[in-house]
Formats: sequence, structure tokens, C-alpha cells
Amino acid sequence: MKSKMLVILSCLVVGAMILTACGTGATSTETGSEPTTETAMEADTGTVEDTCPLPVEEGATIVFSGWGDDSEQQIYKDSIERFKAVCPSVTVEYQPIPDNFQDKLKAQMAGGTAPDVFYVDDQLMTAFASSGQLMALDDVMAEAGVSRDDFIPSLLTIFTLDGKTYALPKDWSTLGLVYIPEAFADAGIAEPTSDWTWDDMRAAAVAIAEKGNYAGYCMGSDWARFAPFAFSNGGKYASDDYTTATLDTAEIKEMATFVTDMFNEGSLVRPADISASWCGEAIGKELVAMTLEGGWMVNSMNLDYPEVVWKTALVPSGPVTRADVIFTNGIGVNAATQYPMAAAAFAIYVTGSENQGEIVKTGFAYSTHPEQIDLIGNVNDKAIAEGGLLPDTLVAYWGPYTSKVNDAVSKALERIWLGDQTVDEAFAQAQAEAVTALSGQ
Repeated sequence: MKSKMLVILSCLVVGAMILTACGTGATSTETGSEPTTETAMEADTGTVEDTCPLPVEEGATIVFSGWGDDSEQQIYKDSIERFKAVCPSVTVEYQPIPDNFQDKLKAQMAGGTAPDVFYVDDQLMTAFASSGQLMALDDVMAEAGVSRDDFIPSLLTIFTLDGKTYALPKDWSTLGLVYIPEAFADAGIAEPTSDWTWDDMRAAAVAIAEKGNYAGYCMGSDWARFAPFAFSNGGKYASDDYTTATLDTAEIKEMATFVTDMFNEGSLVRPADISASWCGEAIGKELVAMTLEGGWMVNSMNLDYPEVVWKTALVPSGPVTRADVIFTNGIGVNAATQYPMAAAAFAIYVTGSENQGEIVKTGFAYSTHPEQIDLIGNVNDKAIAEGGLLPDTLVAYWGPYTSKVNDAVSKALERIWLGDQTVDEAFAQAQAEAVTALSGQ
């Protein structure tokens, strides 16, 4: 493919040199502009090297939108500058939407003013892919020499419909066992290892809680923090085809019983039980020995608790396997864009290994390319990230109504811990709620 592309590129350049020194092309029947290939000329040899992922339209100007705070916005400002270096004829206007991104984007899409390229999560994938408002990327990926195999396979789960790819994963996160070494030393027990099981974690939490200087393990009634427990016992929140929920299975209820037993014995505490707003804060204030949190702990601890010594370990294994949960978002292209090639080139470049490698070095997010796991510089961050590469780890996506399924799990745990229902009762109700949600009712 590369040699074929070089021949095409050479022809384009020769024709372009006759017309103009800038090397731009003519018009297309669909968009009013024809793709023109970005090239770099080597003056000493006269050879041509393709740098832009795709041949792009003449004079293309595209709008890119996503959410995020100032630090995330800077990441993508830098990414845009790198993209300009390889596709200099494309102008990218960055228009971040920090708040209510999904609602605002849906309104823009309905009004015909949506950006050309934008963040895609499970909610937007559901809203736009089946309605034809997201551009299928498989053809342009093939033209650019990009394969689905280039990415961590599970990350594409959310962005695939009927065998087609509607967004490319831009980053991801997962959970790891975050702990305070001093709490273990205080209780006279060994620190967590990569061989730990949930039983090992519980035993340590009991010992630390009994010593009395730290709470043992922190966890709210949260579907995400419960997920590694459930998945490590072979459980799932929904069937593989997302047509029904699977919340009242023995695999789920056994692990719900496990964490409930920890809660009842006092080795598991909720954040509010120890005067914390979330378990990460409980770690920072050295109120608890252990919790499950993600790579965001690195910046949180550096900024708010720089003096606290903390470590991470791989998520513990369960009765069946060791499994984690992945959170991911992608970058997609508006199917109505005036410049589909330029927009696709930007999406492909930003999610490609070159740009992902630069992003991961900042500590902002993990690369979506598995070979770049070693680029993670922080040892705690790297230990957390390893959970996402476990073969039985699942992406947090259960179809179009993922959020409602997740809510059903969280509310079930809450009812159990409040003493309102037994495990069986709570997850029978959760199952009924999730089945209704998945049916679209």
C-alpha cells in the first residue's frame, strides 16, 4: 500500500507543480474541494515523503471540540500544533466545551452547527452512530494504513456498531489498589503484592482496622469500584449482545455478599464514614489504608498531598480470574462535515501512536496503543495501568443504556448497606431495573 501511495503522491505533486507552487488540488463533487496530499520535498534528492495521514481537501478548516479542564485543553492545544506540522494546509479551530458537553453537542447536532471532530463517549455513540451522524472510519483508516489492531482491543468496544468503527479511542483509565505503606507497617503486616487476592486484601483490612490507627478499605456504593470484584468472579453487568442484564447471577451476588460482609465487620468503610468526600481524599488525609482508584490519583496526590507517601499495586484477583474495568472515550468525525478527509486525518493523527506517545509522557492519560505502556513514567501510575491490559478486563459499556445499568448496581449496593434489602432482594430489583433500561423503556 505504501508503494502504491507513493506513486499516487508523485503524480499529484507533478500535476500540482504545473498549476501552482503550493501544490493544491482541484474540486470534488461532494464537498466543493478535492483532497490534496501533504508532502515534504527533499531538495537534495527530489523524493517525496508522505507526512499527513490522508490526502486532505484544499483550504480545509475544521472545528474540534471536547470537554476537560485547563490541563486537558492544553494537551489538545499541543496535539493540534503537532498535527499542523504534518498537515500544514489544514486549519484546526479548537472550541472546548468544559460543561454539559453531551447536551450541548446534541443541540448543536440537531441545529446543524456541530463541530467537525469531537469527543465521543458511550452516550454520544448511542445518539449519533445509529442515526448516521457519525462518520464510519474504516475506509479512511485503511487508506491511512491504520488498523483496529493498532489499539488495545477492548477499547474499541464502545465505538463499534454493526462491524464498523465510528470513533477511535483517545485515552483510557482503569483502577488499581492504592495504599498507604505506613498503615501496613503500623499493623505489622506485609504490603500488597501482584499476587494478592481479594481474601488477602480483606485480611489486611481487618488487621489494620483492628489496630485502630487507620480504617482498612474504602469503597462507596459505586458500580465502578464494585466492577473488579464482580468481573474477577466471572460476572458481567449485561449479556454480550447488551440485550439483557445479568445482575442477579450467582457470580455478582457472591461478590456483593463479600463486600457487604466486609462492610458489616468494619473492614470496609464508605468515604462519609471517615469524613471524606471520596476515597482518594481519604488516602490523602491518611484516614484509610487502601482503596481502588485510577491514574488521576497521581496529580491529586501531587497537588493536594505532596508529603504523603503512597503506593499502588495491581488490582487483586478473585475466585475465577483477575479483572479490572476500563473507562474510555474516543474521537469521532461529524458525518456532515464539509471536509471529511481533513477531519478524519485529524482524528487519526491525534489517536495515533506518535501523538499518543507525547500525551502519555505528560502523565495526563494512558496511550491507547498497548506497546506504549512503558512510556508511563510514574511507577504508581504504571502499576494502575497494568490492570487495563488483563485479558478478562472489561470496558464499562453495556450498550445504549449503560448509565442506567450502572445506576442499578450502585443503588443496589446502597440499599444493602443501608440495611433496607438483602443481597438477593437488592440485585433482583437491580436486574428488573436494568432489563427495563436495556429494552429502551
